[in-house]
Amino acid sequence: MKRLIQLILATVLAFSSVPGLAAPDTQSNPYGLIKSVGDQLFVDISKLNALEEVQKKAQLKKLVREQLMPHIDIKYVSFKLLGKHVREINRDQAVTFIDAVEQYLANTYANALMSYKGQQVNFIEPVVSDDSKFASVKSEIVEPNAPTIDIVFKFRKNKAGEWQVYDLVAESISLLSAKQKEITARISEVGIDQVTKELVAKS
Repeated sequence: MKRLIQLILATVLAFSSVPGLAAPDTQSNPYGLIKSVGDQLFVDISKLNALEEVQKKAQLKKLVREQLMPHIDIKYVSFKLLGKHVREINRDQAVTFIDAVEQYLANTYANALMSYKGQQVNFIEPVVSDDSKFASVKSEIVEPNAPTIDIVFKFRKNKAGEWQVYDLVAESISLLSAKQKEITARISEVGIDQVTKELVAKS
């Protein structure tokens, strides 16, 4: 359950805009980005709860692919996942792998969103310098009769000056680093092409 909640919140942070809810200068402020989209996303999820499971999953996948994935730093995440193998692959393999990572994450986020049941989320505003290219935002998941879960979200500013999510750290564990160890070890065993196929198969 904790892992699913973590992925849900990663999804919230990856949104850079929601029609009708754009806040001023959200792209230049990670905390503003979170505050401007979080509540609306949870409202949208709640509206889907009345649907049958198959219909709800289909709607969530559409939501994720159209509105969420364009705002995740997929290329940066993909190269990080490759780790030491990043210099060993050719351009075509890189493009195919990045596409596979995007498909995998889209499906993972859609599955995670299926588990949202109204948990309270509090965001803590950070201090971010204007010239910084990286930033972190801490959040707390509060649920009755359960320990509060602290999660730190990692942002990176792209060349266009927009903040995008690339990782989250839950209970001192980086999900990106954990997945990187898994991916790099698997590439060493079976090669990049097979790992790419496996990611697509899980999508």
